[in-house]
Amino acid sequence: METSRSPVHEIVHCLWRALESLGVRVHLGDIERWGFAIHSALSAPGREFHNHRHVLDIARGADPLEALAALYHDAVYMQVDQGLPRAMGQTLDGLISEEPGGWRILPAAADGPARDVLAVFDRRVGELVTLQSGLNELASAMVAVTHLAPVLERSQRIAIAACIEQTVPFRPDPCAALAKRLDSLGITGAELRTTMTRAVRLGNRDVENFGEANPARFLDNTWKLLPESNPSLHSPMVYTVREYRIALHKMEAFLSWLPAERVFHTWGGEPVAQVYEQMVERVTTNLALAVRYLRAKLYSIAMVEAIADITGGDVPLDYFMGGGKSPSRPAMRRIEQFLPELGDRADLDPPLHRLLAEGRASESSFDISPSPLGAFLHLSIGEAAMMAGVAEAKRWWNGEISALAFLTAQDPESVVAILTAAAEIIETRRTALESLLAHFERQSTPT
Repeated sequence: METSRSPVHEIVHCLWRALESLGVRVHLGDIERWGFAIHSALSAPGREFHNHRHVLDIARGADPLEALAALYHDAVYMQVDQGLPRAMGQTLDGLISEEPGGWRILPAAADGPARDVLAVFDRRVGELVTLQSGLNELASAMVAVTHLAPVLERSQRIAIAACIEQTVPFRPDPCAALAKRLDSLGITGAELRTTMTRAVRLGNRDVENFGEANPARFLDNTWKLLPESNPSLHSPMVYTVREYRIALHKMEAFLSWLPAERVFHTWGGEPVAQVYEQMVERVTTNLALAVRYLRAKLYSIAMVEAIADITGGDVPLDYFMGGGKSPSRPAMRRIEQFLPELGDRADLDPPLHRLLAEGRASESSFDISPSPLGAFLHLSIGEAAMMAGVAEAKRWWNGEISALAFLTAQDPESVVAILTAAAEIIETRRTALESLLAHFERQSTPT
């Protein structure tokens, strides 16, 4: 019978195997201590994507130094962990210190193994480093070289730091600058080429989901990032309609901004030109579909938010939509059960509609995979109207128009359908919903 190891066993084993492959003498107790610290950090609540599964996937098949970098590269993830992970705090004590706006690099970081990390990251003592300028990666690299300093040579520690530096995401062409810094540290010739190839390879593997051939799988991984940057989503049955919309809005804004050429990088033939071009092409396709999907979701949640706002204010999303199904409650009442069929628009894009109607590749921890309301609206009014509706919703969210003005500008037949269905779910607001319904029924009645 085939068995598998638990994540903590996998991490310790991967660490042990990598160090053994490098031929270094290391006490097994140290390997356990380092592995337990990595596992503890990666197991923190809220780690939906940047967890042990992610680092082990990246480490699989890598050379020893690349595998070590993979294990450590997400050890610190402050916006998810709400600060330094407990398992790493003592290691970083005295090297960086929290201040308003970021973390200050302390003088002690200029001595010992962290000194080369600063040089690799082009940082100086006294600088304030933020989440947006590579704080997590810098701190993770400091942890890695501090742990491994007793057993690895300086050039090996620099190689690990270089790998982790290349996981700072979405920068314009970071490779040439890193190669120059490595050269100034004495990493030259064939060693420089090997170190850079390894670093670029790890950096690309860290974001390889952007190059997924299956857009549904790309969206799956994108969805796992939402609760990491939106702590309110950690409580699936509690977060509100507005909190959910804000999370979607932030992701839509980011992905619609992100240039495809900033996702993957190339240096010295890694990867080869043809492969790199294919990677960028897939990113372009995935980003375009993801933005359209997010806007369709945003439009449907905008309708919900506007109705909630007009009829009494924000509510938990489950209260408006109905609860999620579970093995103990398979027959849960949900709003989509009361929606009619309003027609079939000619401008439907099958891949997008399939994602809305059938869902992403798997369920997430905080919402259901399909988007029944989004699929209903996509089928009823078409994609062009939904995209125009999102633009109008953004005017409302910016304070330019009211919720009622936004809702009044939408297809009245669809608004009536949603209001009618909502009245079946939200008993405490039935009177307010029926009053609003009467207003829109008058609008949708031909004169």
